Formats: sequence, structure tokens, C-alpha cells
Amino acid sequence: MFREVNEQIEGLNTRLAAVGERVLHVVCECGNLECVDQLTLPVAIYEEVRADPATFLVKPGHEIPDVETVVRREREYFVVRKEAGGPERLAAETDPRS
Repeated sequence: MFREVNEQIEGLNTRLAAVGERVLHVVCECGNLECVDQLTLPVAIYEEVRADPATFLVKPGHEIPDVETVVRREREYFVVRKEAGGPERLAAETDPRS
């Protein structure tokens, strides 16, 4: 659900951004439906993560080891990749860019 929200935020920020380094404020994409924590990251990183439907942006500590692996660790955010099989398939099926 929050990937769709973040897609709308990204589109808005792209239209409003000034020239130069752009950052994006997005909502944590962890599995907790009640989580509304915000993450700040460069637009380029957001686009890199969105290029793979199995990767998500989460707040550090919000990863779920049973279904995903942390593939990048930054102070403000982690990038997680859903495990092969069911979790990866579900991520691809619900990807708003597909």
C-alpha cells in the first residue's frame, strides 16, 4: 500500500523540485500496516529501489528476516529484498509500476 503512496509523493516532488540534489520524503514500506514512519533519501536511490519490484525501503529495525534480506544499510533507511518464491512473487504482483 505504501509503495503506491510513495509513488504519488515521488511524482509530486519531481514536479516541484528545484535544480540540484533532490531528496524525497517517503513512508516506510515495512510489513507493519500501522507504521507511518517517514524516511528521507535521494530521489536517485528511490528510483534505484523502485526499479526492482522485490525491493523495499524500510526504517532500520523494521525488516522482517523471515521473508526479506537487507541488501543495503544506511543510517536513515534500509533497502530490503523479498525472498524468492511467494514473498518475491507477491511483491511483483502488487508493484504499482508493473
